[in-house]
Amino acid sequence: MKTAVLAAAASAAWLATSLCARAGTADPFAKWLNQQSPTCVPVADFAAVARPIELTPEQFEFVRALYVAMPPMSKDLPPGDHAVMATAGDETLLALVGGDMSCARFLAPRFIVAMLMEVGQGATYKVGEPASYEIER
Repeated sequence: MKTAVLAAAASAAWLATSLCARAGTADPFAKWLNQQSPTCVPVADFAAVARPIELTPEQFEFVRALYVAMPPMSKDLPPGDHAVMATAGDETLLALVGGDMSCARFLAPRFIVAMLMEVGQGATYKVGEPASYEIER
């Protein structure tokens, strides 16, 4: 899990650029991603364009880590206690949910969706050397 979160954090800059560029053209989800969108929307609203799928607790933590890493970086825990994914055409919306309301959501590029599926299948690492560092005193 740590490797997956690290990989996600390392690509946060690319992800943020991609998401910002796509936010204006997010056809099926545009009304929930623009500046005029309400902060919180019922998850049931997403059903108008796609079927929201409940994510596992591990996938929720992955989505939450992505949300915190995206600019503007949050200094608070993201809202919600679980996450859903909704896919319509080529677009995938990830939403952090509390109760039946999403107060945090974003589009996910395909590589993030692929990593999210790996997390859902229990993948926690790739073969290789783990990153580490030492604090010099």
